[in-house]
Amino acid sequence: MKINGKKFTFVTLGCRVNLFESSSIIETMRKKGGIYVEHLEDAQIIVINTCAVTNKASSKSAYFVNKACRSPVSEFVVVCGCSSQHTPKQFQDEKVKILIGSKFKSRIPELIEKCDGQQIVMVDNLMCEEEFETFEQYEYSVNTRAYIKIQDGCDFFCSYCLIPFVRGKQRSLSDEIVVKTIENFRDHGFKEIVLTGVNTSGYHYKDVDFLSLLKKVNEISGDFRIRVSSLEPFQINYKIIDLITENKSRFCQFFHLCLQSANNEILKSMNRKYTIQEFEDLVAYIRKKSPDASICTDYIVGYPTETEEIFNSSLEELEKISFSDMHIFQYSKRDQTPAAHLKSLVSDTVKKQRYKIVEKLCEKWKTKYLKTFIGKYVDVIFEKNFENNQQEGHTQYFFSVKVKTDKDLANTKLKVLVEKFDKGMLNGKVVD
Repeated sequence: MKINGKKFTFVTLGCRVNLFESSSIIETMRKKGGIYVEHLEDAQIIVINTCAVTNKASSKSAYFVNKACRSPVSEFVVVCGCSSQHTPKQFQDEKVKILIGSKFKSRIPELIEKCDGQQIVMVDNLMCEEEFETFEQYEYSVNTRAYIKIQDGCDFFCSYCLIPFVRGKQRSLSDEIVVKTIENFRDHGFKEIVLTGVNTSGYHYKDVDFLSLLKKVNEISGDFRIRVSSLEPFQINYKIIDLITENKSRFCQFFHLCLQSANNEILKSMNRKYTIQEFEDLVAYIRKKSPDASICTDYIVGYPTETEEIFNSSLEELEKISFSDMHIFQYSKRDQTPAAHLKSLVSDTVKKQRYKIVEKLCEKWKTKYLKTFIGKYVDVIFEKNFENNQQEGHTQYFFSVKVKTDKDLANTKLKVLVEKFDKGMLNGKVVD
C-alpha cells in the first residue's frame, strides 16, 4: 500500500520509549506523504504500538487492535510492540496486515509500502539480539521537548517483569550519535532534551558507560537542559549524582528512581539489587546535594507475598522518603516470570485498597513538596498551548507552573516567581 495521500494514525500504549518510537515513525510516514489524523475512526492506516507491562496494558492493547480491525474506514492495520512480541497469535486478525514485535518498528513505513495484501509476520526471539535499532528523530516544528532513545532491553530479570523477554538484552546507541543528535536538536532550538531507554542508566556502548556519556553531554555548548528518565538505584552512584547536581544549568534536578517495594523481603523476592536502607541513603545524598530536587518513583502494591504487616511497615519507609510523585501499580501476574508461580496472599480487593492508600499518601507528599516552592524562582520552559490568557510549562524539577500572560510563550525559557498553589497546580508570574 502506498502511504502517500492516505490518512493514518497511531495508538501508542505504555512507556516513553514507545512514544519516542511512534513519534519517529509518524514523522517518516509524513515525509512519505501520509496525512496524520488524531482519531482512529478517521484513519485508513492504523498502527497500534502495544504494551505488556501489566495485564491491564495487554488487555488495552487487544481492545485497540480489535477496534482498529472493526473500523469501517480502516484498510490496513499494523500491530507492533511488547504485547505482540509476547503473544503474537492473539493479533492475527485478517485485517492485521503487518504483525511485528519489539523489533523492526523502524521499518514499518517500508513494510507498509512493500505489503502486497499478504500478511507479514516478523516476530524474532530477542533474547540473543545485539543490534540497537535506530530511528529517525521526529519533527522539529511541533515539539518543544526532544527525546533520544539511548538504550534498549534489560538484563536483570526482576521476578515480576516481562521486559527482558519482550525487549531483549541491554544494548545501546553509539555515544557519537547521541552527541550529534543532541547538537542537532540544540541547533533546531530545543530547550529540553530527554535521554530515555528501557533501562536508561544501563547505557554502555563499547568503553562508554552512563557516567562517561553524561560527561560528554555536559560538555556540549548551548542553552538547553537535559532530563534523564527512569534510573535504577543499583546502577547510579554518587559520581553520577554529583555530575547532575553540580551542573544545574545543564541537568534537570529530577531523579526518577525505581523503588518498586519498600520492604527488603519483597525486594529480595523481586530480584532487585538493593535494600530499602541503601535506597534511602541514595535519596539522602541527592537531597544533601540538591535540596529542591524532585525525587519520583515506580511502586508496586499487592506483590504475592506482601502481607498486611509488610505493607504497613513499607508505608513507614515511604513516609521517611516522601516522594514528590509516584507511579503506583497494582501487581499484575505475568506469564514467564518467577513471581507468577508464587502463591498470592493478596486479593484483588486488597490490592485496590492498598493502591488507594499509597495514592492518598503520594498526593499529600506531592502537595507538601510543591508548596515549598511558593516564593521561589524557577526556570520554566513553556510548551502547552496558549489559551485563555494562560500558559503552562515545566520547571527544571519537572513539575508544571501556570502563568497569566497575553503572549504566546511556547518554547521559551523564562524565570518565574511561584506565587500560589491552587487546585493541585502551582501558579506564578514571569519576572524576566
